Amino acid sequence: MSESRADVFDDKLGEFQRWQASPWGRLRYTTAAANLTTHLPVGSLEVLDVGGGNGLDALELAARGHRVTIADISEQSLAEARAAAAQRGLADRVTTRQAGLDTLGHEFGSSRFDVLLCHNVIQYLPDLVGVIATLAVPLRVDGVLSVIAPNADADPLLTAVRSLDLDAALRMLDAPTRYSVAYRAETRACYPEHVKADLVAAGFDVLAHLGIRNVCDYIVDDERKSDPEFYRKLERLELALAHRVPYIHTARFFHLIAQRPAPQ
Repeated sequence: MSESRADVFDDKLGEFQRWQASPWGRLRYTTAAANLTTHLPVGSLEVLDVGGGNGLDALELAARGHRVTIADISEQSLAEARAAAAQRGLADRVTTRQAGLDTLGHEFGSSRFDVLLCHNVIQYLPDLVGVIATLAVPLRVDGVLSVIAPNADADPLLTAVRSLDLDAALRMLDAPTRYSVAYRAETRACYPEHVKADLVAAGFDVLAHLGIRNVCDYIVDDERKSDPEFYRKLERLELALAHRVPYIHTARFFHLIAQRPAPQ
């Protein structure tokens, strides 16, 4: 791309915010928060949200009493996060830092955070093994790592159901890449079993594999999802399915929660 990735994210921020406010965007954040809550340590925690953008994941944790640091390459997104924190009375619990994954160790040192979020980031990065090693540095022993990415296993089925393009669905089987129209970039096809294997190889214990938007994207009537009563039922169903097999395997996003164990 001729533009830097930060410039692309800045240009698309308004569009991204509209997605966040959509029924499917809201389900992404609601389900992620519910998934993570059951795996958090007790007490007030130090949280680092890597690639946290305008802070919707992090601010939810700040509202629950935790101290959060949002790191992102887009200063425009971080400014939105600071404004949202101030509006919600959370400014004293929220810190922002313009930083990318490649500078995490320099910016934050080692063993500083109890929880590290890496949500919708890994698909943009070519070296997943290196990314996981980098994420381990600022995380304390027994710290929790939360990883969310688009589920490549779901793409063939979603393409067949929503667009009826069966040739495209067939091509997606085991394909190593995807194309992000929103961000004009070829991205990694993230297969949850591969990511789990990489986490284990890096020394993490995988605590949970969960799904986000297990049924929402297969309902082709998107307009109906804006109906409050329908959305309420949809959210209730999504929360019930988020940890159940087989639904998690065809969810739009996979959510992995892992822990950095103490050295043996």
